[in-house]
Amino acid sequence: MKESSFSMKKCARQLVGFILMITGLNVYAGNLTASVDRDTLGLEETFTLVLRYDEQINATPDHELLQKDFDILNTQSGTQMSIINGNMEASTEWKIALAPKRIGTLLIPSFTIDGAISDAIPITVEGKSRTPKNNDSQVNVEIETSKDSAYVQEQIIVTLRLYTTVGLSGIDLQPLQVKDALVMQLDEKQYQTKINGRPGAVVETRYAIFPQQSGELIIPGVLYQVSLDSGQRDLWDRFYGNSQSNILRLRTEEQRLTINPAPAAYSQNWLPATKVELVEHWSASIDSLKVGEPITRTITIKADGLTAGQIAPLQLPNVDGLTFYSDQAQTDDQKNAQGMIGSRIETIAIVPTKAGRFTLPDTTVSWWDTNKQTQQTTTLPAVTLNVGSGAMSPNNMAPPVDTQVEDEQTNSIPLNTDLSSIAAENPVVTTKTPAWLYASNLITLLAALFFAWRFWTAKRELTQRQDNKQHLLTREHESEAAAWADVKRALGDKNLPLLRKAILSWSQIYWNDKTLTSLHGVALRAKTQPLTDVLQQLDSAIFSNTASTLDSENLLQLMANLRRRKYKKTATGETLQPLYKH
Repeated sequence: MKESSFSMKKCARQLVGFILMITGLNVYAGNLTASVDRDTLGLEETFTLVLRYDEQINATPDHELLQKDFDILNTQSGTQMSIINGNMEASTEWKIALAPKRIGTLLIPSFTIDGAISDAIPITVEGKSRTPKNNDSQVNVEIETSKDSAYVQEQIIVTLRLYTTVGLSGIDLQPLQVKDALVMQLDEKQYQTKINGRPGAVVETRYAIFPQQSGELIIPGVLYQVSLDSGQRDLWDRFYGNSQSNILRLRTEEQRLTINPAPAAYSQNWLPATKVELVEHWSASIDSLKVGEPITRTITIKADGLTAGQIAPLQLPNVDGLTFYSDQAQTDDQKNAQGMIGSRIETIAIVPTKAGRFTLPDTTVSWWDTNKQTQQTTTLPAVTLNVGSGAMSPNNMAPPVDTQVEDEQTNSIPLNTDLSSIAAENPVVTTKTPAWLYASNLITLLAALFFAWRFWTAKRELTQRQDNKQHLLTREHESEAAAWADVKRALGDKNLPLLRKAILSWSQIYWNDKTLTSLHGVALRAKTQPLTDVLQQLDSAIFSNTASTLDSENLLQLMANLRRRKYKKTATGETLQPLYKH
């Protein structure tokens, strides 16, 4: 009977362990997210769906439900790996080019990867595709603003579009700069469409503009420099500086907007937004606090249509019996199809100084609703904290007892008493440790533990900083080597668009210049005619409508020669050995 009972307990323990293991696997499963570069488009236009799983996995999404309403034009997949603070992170991404099959509101279904499920995304498909105002030219540009008038610091979306029905070998866009306004680029996307019944392409660039002064806001014309692909061999000579005959210079129209000051009736911190949210989080339960024990309150202010820098800090309340310590706020800016989303995260430590019930007042943020044109208020309700007596409570700090007076009173003898008649008594000594001594010892012990913990963490941080320093010394070489490996891999796969992207990524690391976004810029920096010719061939093979060949072995050799030119110089100007060996 005992053996049977023991066996049942053992099986029960194994079953519980198995359930915990399965639960743990589900808890640490990766997350799957879905996003699109456009959610409103014409029937003859295309868009891109991106699925991202934040773990490395060898799987393929099921496209069966997706093909009900969309044609799949192209699919790409890849794995990204990064090391942050010594921790390796990996993610898998799928990019799917889609075209709608019908007009209406279509739904991109949820996808499932290894138990993780993505959200469904609605897509609005309109009957007519967007076309340029001027249909006579083969290449057109236009500018569009989300509104003609706005309040100061209100978000304005500016969209630039380039339409083309011919092949292009290069597009250079002048940076958008607006006086007395903050300009932030949101995204750039490319998609296919039909222009006057002919196949065409659109390059769309969006910006978020925040005017800083009232009055007239002038958005100047933005210059496009476009190189046409005529299919002739000498086109590339002209594109790379020998002639300007095949380069078009197109400029968008100047825009003038009216910027109004904040309404006179608005008396709070000016916050023009489309939506404001307040979210709070407590580090522990607020119903079982103790005197002297801190608790942390985190409040996140999230505003749609604003940057984090526009959100004002919260005011700390004044509550008798509570002490507040505010940490440095954290800010974060995100971008989506509607523009900027700013977040400000405030962390406040609260230390009770006495027992009782304390009420924190409402946390209120006033803002101006730019959609409804009215003042709104977002509020976190009042919070009541229940604080009990703790080790640091004044009630537990008992005063010392004066035992000397009691001893004198107990041992006193009347003056007329015969001392010989007094029998000898054994003295009884009673000692009582005061409560303050216990508290003092406890504080000393806690202080010792705290300083020991600080010493251990400081030693660990010092070791980590040394490791990070060593990691940073080798990170540049590793990133360049990884980018170079991507170039060779793309050459081996004969994937020319991927090769062009890999060369641009490697060049940005090689010269530490993020503005290198075209092979023309790489050729100018390299200053070698053979490499310039091969890069021209690569651009021609990708963008030209005519047949063109690429000498991949010659390109690899020329790029390797360029790598050997990488030198580092000492402080005295002496040249060191080459960083890379062939």
